[in-house]
Amino acid sequence: MKTATPKTEPSPSTQLRKVVFGGSLDKPSQVTRRRAIKLAGKGFATVAGLAAFAQIPSDAPGATPREPDAKTGNSTRARPREKLRIATCQFPVSANIAANAKHVSDFMRKAADAGAHLLHTSEASLSGYAGSDFPSFDSYDWKSLRMETAGLRELAKELKLWLLLGSAHFLDEKTRPTNCLYLIDPQGNIADRYDKCMCTPEDQKHYSAGNRLVTHDIQNVRIGLAICFDICWPQIYIAYREKGVTLMLHSMYNAGSEGENCLDTLNVRQVPTRCADNRMWAVANNSSRPYSHWGSFIARPDATIAKQLEINQPGMLVHDFPDGLSEKGWYHNYQPIKLADGETMTWGIPSRHPRQSDGQAEP
Repeated sequence: MKTATPKTEPSPSTQLRKVVFGGSLDKPSQVTRRRAIKLAGKGFATVAGLAAFAQIPSDAPGATPREPDAKTGNSTRARPREKLRIATCQFPVSANIAANAKHVSDFMRKAADAGAHLLHTSEASLSGYAGSDFPSFDSYDWKSLRMETAGLRELAKELKLWLLLGSAHFLDEKTRPTNCLYLIDPQGNIADRYDKCMCTPEDQKHYSAGNRLVTHDIQNVRIGLAICFDICWPQIYIAYREKGVTLMLHSMYNAGSEGENCLDTLNVRQVPTRCADNRMWAVANNSSRPYSHWGSFIARPDATIAKQLEINQPGMLVHDFPDGLSEKGWYHNYQPIKLADGETMTWGIPSRHPRQSDGQAEP
């Protein structure tokens, strides 16, 4: 199987390692107009000189020692102590739950070997995407989905790895499931679950809409969870920013198409723009099922893309956070928009099922 090679920007040896990531006078929500002018006049060159860095060497100070792989005996790459290392993967998601699970488990092992704390998968990566990979949830094999989910949870425990798993969450036989992301912790427990809030008209034929945002702190970085069509609604990222999120993990499915269309452009523009508007970073991933409209990528708050996979091919990116800006980048928004009272935060019909309101409900 051919694996996509990430496209990366050159990283000069003189790049600055200072990270402007909140908790200081440059915290996005606290930069005043007076301070912005002062930065521009005196120290803005420091911000402009920030360079992206993808990974910390495993022998760098602050990295955890190498540990032998339980199965191969080979040394795995050390997990950094001072950073959150995210691995994000893409593969051809299908209606075959077992095949999807095999892809996920393979990438989990690769992520652990790369020293990642968390593996991020695409929308519906385990379940398959209703309306695209299969026509409907009628006669869907929920038993197999639960079995494969349980196996991946056990593997997460074995590897001591966080897993963000795209799937479908069963409610009952008469209620549409949710399109979800399970956040599975290194003990194999479901720490939380995000249900896709903004559902397309096609989604609404198959899924109940979500009605709550989900954040979690890992390695001192607050992450926010989102799925696909959420990106078209600026208020989602605004709301997450107001919850203190600095890194979005955004799972998407823009694949399985006949060829090029507007989706080739939409998300590679929208995600960096949302990041610039809210002074955030984002990891956006996609299925690689041909034709896939774009490859998974890392977006910065200066509206640049740090690295990206090729389309139509399986692959994995690894990136450390907090991150810097691009070599010649800077922040653009010194007074981010506030979330309006009464703003629409759900598109579709949420259920009132207790299994939807419980973010730790079993699959």
